[in-house]
Amino acid sequence: MVITVNGEKRDVPDGITILKLLEMLLPGKSLDGIAVSLNDEIVEREMWSCLSPTPDSSIEIIRAFQGG
Repeated sequence: MVITVNGEKRDVPDGITILKLLEMLLPGKSLDGIAVSLNDEIVEREMWSCLSPTPDSSIEIIRAFQGG
């Protein structure tokens, strides 16, 4: 299935959850400080493991970081 992640089209397995998508895109990285929106709606962290995008969904992944 094709979805858009941060403005880029990606082919992902049907039924992939938000959590599995993050693990696939950020292998071995901490998910602390990550925020996700699905079709312009913020997805609460507790929903990541049970919510799956549908074809043509748009996902934005944002990582907070400290800087100066």
